[in-house]
Amino acid sequence: MTHAQPCAQPAPRSPFGFVGRAGRAARALTTAASALALAVGALTLAPAPAHAADPITTQEYFSYYYLDAAREKGYTGKGMTIALIDGPVDTSAPELAGANIVDKSRCTIEASARGKRHAIDMAAILVSPYTGVAPDATLYSYQSSNVDSISAGSCETDGKTLDSFGTLINQAVEDGAQIISISQGAPDKSDELKWAIANAVAHGVIVVASAGNEGKDENSSHLSKWSGVVGVSAINTDGTFASYSSWGNGVVTAAVGGPFNTRDPETNQPTSGKGTSISTALVAGFLTLARQKWPDATPNQILQSLVHTGLNPNHEWNQYTGYGAIDGGGLVIDDPSQYPDENPILNKPGGSSPTAQEIADYGDGIIDPTTNRKVPDSYVYRGIDDQVVLHQSDLKTPLHLGTSPRYHRK
Repeated sequence: MTHAQPCAQPAPRSPFGFVGRAGRAARALTTAASALALAVGALTLAPAPAHAADPITTQEYFSYYYLDAAREKGYTGKGMTIALIDGPVDTSAPELAGANIVDKSRCTIEASARGKRHAIDMAAILVSPYTGVAPDATLYSYQSSNVDSISAGSCETDGKTLDSFGTLINQAVEDGAQIISISQGAPDKSDELKWAIANAVAHGVIVVASAGNEGKDENSSHLSKWSGVVGVSAINTDGTFASYSSWGNGVVTAAVGGPFNTRDPETNQPTSGKGTSISTALVAGFLTLARQKWPDATPNQILQSLVHTGLNPNHEWNQYTGYGAIDGGGLVIDDPSQYPDENPILNKPGGSSPTAQEIADYGDGIIDPTTNRKVPDSYVYRGIDDQVVLHQSDLKTPLHLGTSPRYHRK
């Protein structure tokens, strides 16, 4: 199957007054996506001089996006909180020394060596003092099991699953995270997850999720399919679409997916990897910097800026790179106050859930909890339906009848 090749376009500015390599190279548009299958975080051995105990202090994306200049300008994520839903983060990893990481897990999974390494790598991209996009941000980590895990550990007891994406997204929202980064597949199509996404969007928490690494349309099995979620695909450092990257109607942007310096999960020896997991954490980091730079902007305006600074010609959407590969510098310097306070990624091509109306109803507290039993326990019903009162004893959610802001808007 043949697709259009990337075309040239004017290089955007870096946030620091010069044309950055990210602007010159990140031109991933509608290029070919082969059927190469590559698992998330898959590694290929590469020689490196570092000792196994040494921290990983260099990454190609760091120079690609001129993150040293970002730090000099004070764009470090200070005051921001990122939630990472992944395996358990081993904070003793040398590259995480000094990072502000708090384990907010509800339970403990039994992770594989591969899962543990993946979590370390995602945390390092986000907040490592050496190579993190937002090294001064606080990282809340939430353990979640997946197909690579040895077992769900204490996260699955008495028939209850405590580490579902819906549960953990709701917890991250309650814990005060501004950005949620998830580099995991998610075939879950439950109402619990639907209303968790609605909860995040209604509270202005931006969820960033990977598109997959199977080199095909994986929209139906990843979180990127949901309304309001920033789906992320991968590009190479020459700006072309990565052959391993999946795509689909949920993709909003793309970022460099490798090469990425890491360690073999079994031997702890230096190796190299690539994947949309890496791209996702990078995008989450850049959105964190944008929220730090523009604290008075709404999350909707930050997302408007993400869409309007995408590197596709005229920021036109396609299923491979969304509105275009992320221009990290452009996103940070672009004043989001010029855009409307409207979420631009609710109604994704082909339709997506929850709908814009459902999210608005959720935010105004008029979703009926008696017929939507999977709304979070933190949800407050503010409507006027007397039938809800009749079932009050069966509900976990509180009722504040007649207090919906919708009744008071002009």
